[in-house]
Amino acid sequence: MVYKRVCITCNTEFETNHPKHLNCSKECNSIYRVNQRYKRENNDWQRYFKHLLSTKKDHTLTVAELVGKIAEQNYKCALSGVELTCNHERGNIIQTNASIDRINAGEEYNYGNIQLVCRAINSFRGNLSIEEFKFWCEEVVKNAIQK
Repeated sequence: MVYKRVCITCNTEFETNHPKHLNCSKECNSIYRVNQRYKRENNDWQRYFKHLLSTKKDHTLTVAELVGKIAEQNYKCALSGVELTCNHERGNIIQTNASIDRINAGEEYNYGNIQLVCRAINSFRGNLSIEEFKFWCEEVVKNAIQK
């Protein structure tokens, strides 16, 4: 039996022999699965941190430690004080999303060497020490005030 469907990812009409197929292609199925994972992770700190840790190679961190760290930081970026988020949107980088930042950039990811910062700050900081980062932030502010 052939079933006529509309792909739930791209809205393209397609035919399938299987009654449970919801997507027209492997690509649409892959996009759909990622979007479903994003929905599950959004606003769920445990799932969000589990995913973040899956992207880190050398670490001794646990999800429970990160959940404790974010609560300890009152859900705010350790460097900017901005409220941290845990949301994914396909194709968008959310600058307020929590990011695991090594206090001493050259050292490993462990509980004593991390802080949670917003993605923007982690990106801006790069490999700078916290003191160097603060210096450059102050220079940017001074320049902006002078203009």
